[in-house]
Amino acid sequence: MTTTEAAPATTTHQTTTGTFTPARTLSIVSLALGLFSIVTGQAFVIPVAAIVLGIMGYRQEPAGRPFAIWGIIVGAFALFGWLIVGALGLAFALPWLAFAGL
Repeated sequence: MTTTEAAPATTTHQTTTGTFTPARTLSIVSLALGLFSIVTGQAFVIPVAAIVLGIMGYRQEPAGRPFAIWGIIVGAFALFGWLIVGALGLAFALPWLAFAGL
């Protein structure tokens, strides 16, 4: 008995000139959602969607890997960036609060 594995599905789109371009939809949407979440200040739902779509795009769309990687990075920054900004703000404010005697 032999086993057969399904080849990964790669999709292409035909342009008006008749050439085929590889699909990068998930990867581009991931990057767009990551940027949108930073611009609008979203902190949970949209960055998680950007990260998930980035991972899916990274696995399924070889031509869109740079977009997927940046979508994951920007989504993670939008998700956890408030921790970094809060820690930097606290590190800056503590000496001033100690000097003021509070």
